[in-house]
Amino acid sequence: MADDDSILTDLTPPAKRNVKALTAALADLQPGDAVAATFATERYGIFVVRGEVTASTILGSFALGSHPLEANKKPAQTLRLLRTFHSAERASAEASETAATSGSRSATIAHGDLVRATVSEPAYGVFDVAGVAVHSAVDDSVLVGSWIVATKGVLAERVRAVEVLEAAGSHEIAVPKEITTWGSEALAEV
Repeated sequence: MADDDSILTDLTPPAKRNVKALTAALADLQPGDAVAATFATERYGIFVVRGEVTASTILGSFALGSHPLEANKKPAQTLRLLRTFHSAERASAEASETAATSGSRSATIAHGDLVRATVSEPAYGVFDVAGVAVHSAVDDSVLVGSWIVATKGVLAERVRAVEVLEAAGSHEIAVPKEITTWGSEALAEV
């Protein structure tokens, strides 16, 4: 599926981030623009958020699904790639979102699975987050890109749909360590 191919491409950013290109892309952004942004953090690994850009009045910057894209007009440290979300991808995402809004609220997601979750958050709208599932032993939750997708096998309230793209061990993307303590959330890189 072409949509899955673009996700896999976004999950393999270049080794060196292109700050100049990211800065130029950010300069052209407007609230409501449809983009795909790739982030890299130690806790959640590499993940992609696809959706519409929101303007944070508190931070005075743009965000995508709660993740800041910039700080002081410079790309956020965790941002690796930023691209427009093409109309064909958008139509595909909307169709899969509509099909997935009904159904079971239970989920079987293992640490290391490559997953895509559709999240509906009042402050950020509807967006997709794709990446490697990270299990938290603290509360038996599974997270993708800092968003709790399921706890004790039950989908989180704001998760509309979740899809396992590839099972743990069948993909080449690095798997972060399981979360054994929340520690200081200031260190969570979110």
